Amino acid sequence: MMLSRCQRLRIAILISVVGSCSCSPALWNLAADSPRSATAVPESGQLMLFGGSGHRTFLGCLSCSQYSAESVFNTYGRFGSRYQTNSIWNSYSIYGSKYSEYSACNPYATDPPVVVDEYGNYYGRLTVNAYSSERYGSGAVMDWLRQDVCDE
Repeated sequence: MMLSRCQRLRIAILISVVGSCSCSPALWNLAADSPRSATAVPESGQLMLFGGSGHRTFLGCLSCSQYSAESVFNTYGRFGSRYQTNSIWNSYSIYGSKYSEYSACNPYATDPPVVVDEYGNYYGRLTVNAYSSERYGSGAVMDWLRQDVCDE
């Protein structure tokens, strides 16, 4: 059976079902070595991405099922599409460009998207900058960003 890149990323990062919550089995712990690794997935399972000036623009859910309308993994949704303006997958948007200060794909971005939970707890920045002290996630997340999202 051939696995998609998304499926390989999810397997590499491991599934996390937190405590006794009635969370979706698609909660993926994308923060294996993030600044808040001890609590990498909040109890509700909602890890969200925000970008732009003041991080006021919602860019999708990182821990939702790929079938969720808000998931960055839903290629038919507004946050997983390569054609939507508020998508990290759109290489022409300010969130997916290799040149924008707000992009996850710019290794020199000064203000890449942030990962937070629904309570506002900060988990780090989604960026291909390997030297960022605030970089979110493990090597698998970096590989996913570089190879799949940013097409490096």
